[in-house]
Amino acid sequence: MQATGIAALLSLWEAACRMVDISDAPVTIVDYGCSQGRNSMIPMRKAIDIVRSRADATIPIEIVHTDLPSNDFSSLFEALISDPNSYMTGSSDVFPLAIGKSYFAPLLPPGRVHLGWSTWALQWMSTNAVDAPDHILAGMSRSPAVTAAVAAQQASDWQCFLTQRSREMRPGAKLVAGFTARADAETGWEWLLGELWSALADMRRDGLLSEREQEQMTIPIGLRSLEDIKAPFRQSGSFADLTLEHLDLVKVSDAFWPEFDGSGDRLAFARQHADLTRAWSGPLLASVAPSSCEQTAFVDDLFSRFERRLSEDPRPHEPYMAAVVLSKKPH
Repeated sequence: MQATGIAALLSLWEAACRMVDISDAPVTIVDYGCSQGRNSMIPMRKAIDIVRSRADATIPIEIVHTDLPSNDFSSLFEALISDPNSYMTGSSDVFPLAIGKSYFAPLLPPGRVHLGWSTWALQWMSTNAVDAPDHILAGMSRSPAVTAAVAAQQASDWQCFLTQRSREMRPGAKLVAGFTARADAETGWEWLLGELWSALADMRRDGLLSEREQEQMTIPIGLRSLEDIKAPFRQSGSFADLTLEHLDLVKVSDAFWPEFDGSGDRLAFARQHADLTRAWSGPLLASVAPSSCEQTAFVDDLFSRFERRLSEDPRPHEPYMAAVVLSKKPH
């Protein structure tokens, strides 16, 4: 899923790299919400190649990877050395850096950034204080109170992110972002996360957690609509000196479905989706697991049940991604 979504953004990224002013060196490229960096290698390599094609081949480029302090930055730097797709392979005068801090706070000095990149990160809310009584994903709850709380938090977070990035961006700088969003009638997550919530409900019925503990097992992700993304820009056409240069809703194809469609192997298909879902949600779910449970054992049980449910009713998982390009006003 992540690689498919990134591929949909690459043409926008390449265009931004060709258009941005790079007259001042070093050229600073920031990867917001980098995780372990493996999804950043190809876009960063493309940025290096395009910038170098427009300027001196030795123009210094700094690439700043940012994520929360709890992020596995060791794996990021190991990938820069050992990953076959590492943008450092064959590169000179490229300087990778890392910042362990939330992107809802200032990360870099004013006017530093030429290019920004972010994928599969901006759907996460800045707080996990919203508990949903009817779904594991905050943004899919049908509770009016939860819906209102999520909408308010997402609006505040979006404006905060825009304000902080505008301060860091140079005049004319560009930021390309792709993050989970929703269509008017669906989110694309109904099947996958519906089964995860049902697996949690099974554990409750088996006496492994209480009703209140089930409600606290909420993933703090909201699903913005295109109208939500446009909202800060609607009144004047810009917000915090940023303009919304491009906005599109992309339906991301299921990377595992073609293999399943050919083989019919339900167990392998379910395992692939369960493993991927656990990779991005497992640490959060472990942190909010009932205090009476051993965290790893609890998450193991939850995802074993989840995998079994997926195998019983395999469907293509096709979530929506908002493809966004932001531009800082020139001088």
